[in-house]
Amino acid sequence: MKRREFIKTTAAASVPLLFGGVPVMASSQIENTSLEKMALAAANCGRILVIVQQNGGNDGLNTVFALDKWTNLVNARSNILMNNSQVLPLNNNLSTGLHPAMAEMQGLYNNGKLMIVQGVSYPNPNFSHFRATDIWFTGSGSNTTLDSGWLGRALDIKYPNFPADYPTAEMPDPLAIQIGSTLPFILQGQNINMGYSVTDPNSLLNVINANTDPAPDNDYGHELTFLRLMKDQSNVYRQTIQTAYGVPLSNTVTYPSSNKLADQLKIVAKLINGGLKTPVYIVNHPNTHDTHENQVGTTDKTTGSQATNLTLLSQAIGAFQQDLELMGKADQVAGMTFSEFGRRIKSNASLGTDHGSAAPVMFFGTALNTSPTQVAGTQYPVPGMIGTSPDIPLNATVSNQVPMQFDYRQLYASLMQDWLCMTEAEVTQVFGSNFAKLPIFSAVLLSSVDFDKEQYQDISVYPNPCSDGNITLRLPQISNDYIQVSLLSINGTLLQSASYKMQGQELQLHYNQLVSDAIYILHLDWNGRTFYKKIITR
Repeated sequence: MKRREFIKTTAAASVPLLFGGVPVMASSQIENTSLEKMALAAANCGRILVIVQQNGGNDGLNTVFALDKWTNLVNARSNILMNNSQVLPLNNNLSTGLHPAMAEMQGLYNNGKLMIVQGVSYPNPNFSHFRATDIWFTGSGSNTTLDSGWLGRALDIKYPNFPADYPTAEMPDPLAIQIGSTLPFILQGQNINMGYSVTDPNSLLNVINANTDPAPDNDYGHELTFLRLMKDQSNVYRQTIQTAYGVPLSNTVTYPSSNKLADQLKIVAKLINGGLKTPVYIVNHPNTHDTHENQVGTTDKTTGSQATNLTLLSQAIGAFQQDLELMGKADQVAGMTFSEFGRRIKSNASLGTDHGSAAPVMFFGTALNTSPTQVAGTQYPVPGMIGTSPDIPLNATVSNQVPMQFDYRQLYASLMQDWLCMTEAEVTQVFGSNFAKLPIFSAVLLSSVDFDKEQYQDISVYPNPCSDGNITLRLPQISNDYIQVSLLSINGTLLQSASYKMQGQELQLHYNQLVSDAIYILHLDWNGRTFYKKIITR
């Protein structure tokens, strides 16, 4: 379906919630095998991915500064470049700094909670906003057009009876939630769109109280009132979202005011706090990053439209990360920022930059591979950065581009396999080919697990050690709930995962792939809690 056709055929039927005036679109009818696998795997392992889209093509060279290429930058963009003393320094990284509007993200970096991946693009990049965005959304190459987005068509394949038989007790919540003012192409299913919209914040209160907006006191008005109420109550995920949103926070964070991105992330934080199982969230920066002119101020190069954009980004992500940590769920959430392309090396005469190719992508969270001791001696030894400063010519021309260091699909593959618990074979199936992972996430996520934690003793497994792969899992009480059981290698690689409907207190498991004299991990998700059990074979 073409973009305009999609908007035309779905806009009237779309119905998102409003939380604090921010439209929220919930979908479990997503279009592509990749998100289905990501979402189901993430639900299995309890991790959450938050994607922050910066529409318009952000200028990476004026966001992440190459301090070690400063002379070349001055030659290429003297009319927009600030003084290098104004750039925010980064711990253990003498070659790189951040825009002065990004103080919160500087703090995350210096505390090991931000990672920069340099030079992200794809071969033969496209400089059209629409086409470049579609490429990033679909996971395609520049010469391949796909009809499904990378957040597309999954449930039509995995759950052919949807929506008749869903939600289920196993997965009662949406697989993805998009927050923003427009209905995204990637959330349109083949047969139905699960998004919905309301016109103002009072509409959400109307749903909670089973009220409707005022209508004329006549036969027409009575029918209109009834139809509005049925529309508001028709979406099966509405109640679960409202219930999660209504769970109070034990600690509160002050989000920045007049910041629509922060408003969106505040909603995401409340839904995560409320226990929603949704594994993928997408939020959208409210401003365009298409800075052909007035990217910086005339006299003060630290001001201008890009400084405004980066202030909104940094303050929103900083507050969101603090919120996750106070609610005790920071280890479950990782975030990623991206824009459809970067800008050219050489600035133009209008205090701006034109469409370019590669740009940095940033990840945030507590599970990143940013430990100086872990990265020392590796291919990427700078803590918090993968890649190097862009190769900038001494005298760049208008045709010079920031060169690609990493294909964006390498980032997606790393996310799916190392964060969302997918196997290498599944990731290859998603893309139809293999893309080399990057060391974005810590390789020792299980090293921080306290297997002797009192809570984990509520569940027992036996025999342990085991010799034939037959294991009995015993709960502390009789249960009729679902339990998700994932078998991991000792380094955290997902080997097998399945959901079981309990019918009593014990569950029989059989793993024929276990080898002798090894250690495995059972990751259990039951009754709203997560458990880890260590299994030894002999």
